[in-house]
Amino acid sequence: MKRLTAYLLGLLLLAGISKARVYSLQECIEMARKTDKNVITARNSVRTSSDAVWVNGGQFLPSVGVSGSYRKTDRGPTSPQVYSTGGAVIVSPGEPGFTIKSYSAGFSVDYTLFDGLQNVWNYYKSRANKKAAEYDYAEAVAYLVYNVKGQYYYVLKTMRDLEVARDAVRRSEELLKLFEEKYALGSASLSEVLKQRVQYGTDQLTLVTADKSYKSALDNLAVLAGLEPGGDFAIADMELQKEDIGEVDAYVRRALAEHPTVLSAREGIAASKFGVRSAWGQFLPTLYWGYSYGWSKNRWADMKKFGPEDHSGTVSLSLQYPIFSGFTRKASLSGAKAGLSNARAYDLQARNGVVRDVREAHHGIKLAEETMKLSAETEAAAKEDMDLVQAKYNLGAAALWELLDAEVSLKTAQFNRVKAEFDYALALAKLHYTMGEQ
Repeated sequence: MKRLTAYLLGLLLLAGISKARVYSLQECIEMARKTDKNVITARNSVRTSSDAVWVNGGQFLPSVGVSGSYRKTDRGPTSPQVYSTGGAVIVSPGEPGFTIKSYSAGFSVDYTLFDGLQNVWNYYKSRANKKAAEYDYAEAVAYLVYNVKGQYYYVLKTMRDLEVARDAVRRSEELLKLFEEKYALGSASLSEVLKQRVQYGTDQLTLVTADKSYKSALDNLAVLAGLEPGGDFAIADMELQKEDIGEVDAYVRRALAEHPTVLSAREGIAASKFGVRSAWGQFLPTLYWGYSYGWSKNRWADMKKFGPEDHSGTVSLSLQYPIFSGFTRKASLSGAKAGLSNARAYDLQARNGVVRDVREAHHGIKLAEETMKLSAETEAAAKEDMDLVQAKYNLGAAALWELLDAEVSLKTAQFNRVKAEFDYALALAKLHYTMGEQ
């Protein structure tokens, strides 16, 4: 039993002095931002939506094109023709073959003068979609930061649990030695020694479990940070920060004004409104203007002289209005209106969800504050009780069960205090996340 304890403590000591790369919370967040698939996807969506703005903005500009062609026609000689007329035979000689070459070049400009303002509304729609994508990216980053903080804090919790479990093993071992010495002197019974050995074994199992939990939590954080689990990875210890929390209504107002989810939903409504206006524009006529100019030469050398010879220029103005298009315009308008209805429903759900999350996080902070205060007081009382009972037991004024009960109470109080601190840190991180902060 003692060898097992020495082995476990030796492993923990080696783990503490290993040369693993130590990462801070901010470093873990930065690594995760570079590798998280949701953040990368959201970032790419911003780029795609930005390209869409350029494309729709380009609809306000004319389309300009240049053209050029080369044509060569080879014709072989024709055979002589023999025919008769008025009793006379006439022989018509064949024509020799020839080659014709032609070169042409030109340019054209086309511009949509009016398309029912579809180009205007599509441009504004693409800008709103880009803003929504930017807010979605901010939300993805905020959610990632919340997850990294939560996992980082959980690793800290398992580290604290490991310390508590290690202290419990050492304390239990000292008590076992004390009982064995008293048993050798005849002042303790064999039953007392055996009970303490059971407690000693239980504490060792708790230590093994705590060590496993710590390693598992560390591997999960490594994966979240984009690192391979099981490598030389460790985190820096840190003191959990506390904040003064105000009234919940102030946090709700701030979240509704700044949370990326709410802002994205708002931009979604704007984009859908522009989509409806663009769909209405399909019912209006379209006016086009065009101009083209070109040259045609039979020799390449003449192509260098763009003079007035052999040229052609065309100016066109056309008005188009489809009388019947297979109900495509009606379907497009109905789809745009449905999209607007969906966007409004999503906006309402997003706003209510943010309010709920803020209130829940705020309540969790208040509960964690009370729990942390009570757990600290309980741990202090348990330590004092442990010292008092052990002193009484050494004097023979306390029973074994009292000492064992005090030891278990102290260990439970220490675990509860660690859990309370972790719950507070996680609740604080959640409150910041519900505010849309990174």
